[in-house]
Amino acid sequence: MTTSVRARLWKFSVQPDPDGISDIVAVEVGQGHLPVALSRLVHINALACDLRKIVDPRVRDHEVALLLSYITAGAPGTLLTAKHQTLLASSGHISRFVAEATGLGVMTAASECLFDWAPADGLHSFDVLPGQLVKKYGGGGVRPDLLFHVAGGPLAGEARGRRRLAKQLFPGTATAGQRDRLLQLAAWSTAHAGHAYFMSWVWIGPTGVGVDIFLSASDSVDSALDLTWIDEPGHEVWEIRAEHRRASARAEAPAEEPWVEDLDSDEPRSRAEIRPVRYKILSGEKVLSPEDLMDEALARRFEMTGDVEGEIGGVPVRGRWVSADRLGPATHEVLLGVLADRLPDRATRRGRARRHAQSLDAHLDGRMLTVVRRIGEDRPSWDRVTADLLDPS
Repeated sequence: MTTSVRARLWKFSVQPDPDGISDIVAVEVGQGHLPVALSRLVHINALACDLRKIVDPRVRDHEVALLLSYITAGAPGTLLTAKHQTLLASSGHISRFVAEATGLGVMTAASECLFDWAPADGLHSFDVLPGQLVKKYGGGGVRPDLLFHVAGGPLAGEARGRRRLAKQLFPGTATAGQRDRLLQLAAWSTAHAGHAYFMSWVWIGPTGVGVDIFLSASDSVDSALDLTWIDEPGHEVWEIRAEHRRASARAEAPAEEPWVEDLDSDEPRSRAEIRPVRYKILSGEKVLSPEDLMDEALARRFEMTGDVEGEIGGVPVRGRWVSADRLGPATHEVLLGVLADRLPDRATRRGRARRHAQSLDAHLDGRMLTVVRRIGEDRPSWDRVTADLLDPS
């Protein structure tokens, strides 16, 4: 059993006003606990860099250590928590880093449970889409963060993260920022033939980490949606009214539901077109896909001398344990390891069966391995890591 976050699932619809300014009506489907392991949170952020540029393992290790110095977890089965007072004492740019990194990791892990997609099915960042997908989606303008490939077709995902000041895990009302971003995503979906999408909005507060997940009521994703995790039926209906001025929306926010809204701009993001890096080779020019770039980056990291060496399923692994000690004594440390080669896909546990079978907080995707352990516990043996992550058959 892994750690989790408390999640609320919403179905929303866009309802234009007569004056042309749209409102959002969101109906709560229910809430419960979604498994989000620290190892998965670390894993998605350890690879969240521009692989077309210099990939410095020291930088990746430092950012992982910094993230886990703010976000932590107790025993298996408990909620992810944050060192909230430390986060409040941090500068805005550090708070933004923690919120964005947590939001990206929680969205990815939560979507694995909701839609039972597996990393082998494909996950792409809209900032570094392969050439064929750039042609399909375009290279600029407002767009979501990630593209998931699920059984029902491609599904776009948007991740946002915010600090929260109130003791309650969730706010009682929606924000103008949520409304604005949902409208931007709806416009993007319309421009791409009704493309399916969802938005996750992570809250980092004094009582833990929670996430609001918004699904468009017009999307036909219910057949792939897992609702077995819901333990409390929904009862809330949010009417997110259009506001002509964001300042007035902030001024009218209830005093008992404070949040920090200024950590990340909600203005439309304009992104320049991203093109794959071209590497000259003897026979001409070769365009490397994001997968090729990642494989090359991990190969370079494997070739560098690591503090830890072992093997999984007979494949050598190199890496090192990184301690989350940037803000005092560490409560966790994480092994960031790279395999010499990819394992056969059939050898790796996938989907919900893998999560239920695991006893370690560990994640293996392609050639990247992350293992998180609590300080005071023994570091797991390679035999135990292999037994936990690989299919026994």
